[in-house]
Amino acid sequence: MKWIILIAMCLVLLCAGCLDQKNGTASGGSAGDKSVKVPTVTITSPKPGEILQGNKDVTFDAVASGKEPLTYSWTSNIDGELSTSRKFAQNPSRLSKGGHMIILKVTDAYGTSAQGSVPVEVM
Repeated sequence: MKWIILIAMCLVLLCAGCLDQKNGTASGGSAGDKSVKVPTVTITSPKPGEILQGNKDVTFDAVASGKEPLTYSWTSNIDGELSTSRKFAQNPSRLSKGGHMIILKVTDAYGTSAQGSVPVEVM
């Protein structure tokens, strides 16, 4: 029984950083409307562990869903804000060298947000 609790706690901790959700009522919905869904985010480019180098632009892209309009915020744990577009190109020579965690936070029309992240190495 203890190992089941331990596994459950590990799963909760592992997933804790995967979703950033704001609680609150959804504007535009009827009172008591429980059908508001949390946005989803999947970074499709760059791929996890990808090495970014040289002078050729790298495409940063994602698939997101939620109540339109969606707002986007791409950041790097090293260089800070990168873009507020869903898709953009960045020259690796304009990024600091080292291991980056690229994070995309998407917020929907209700103010509910979700995020995805991908580790990359800039050479």
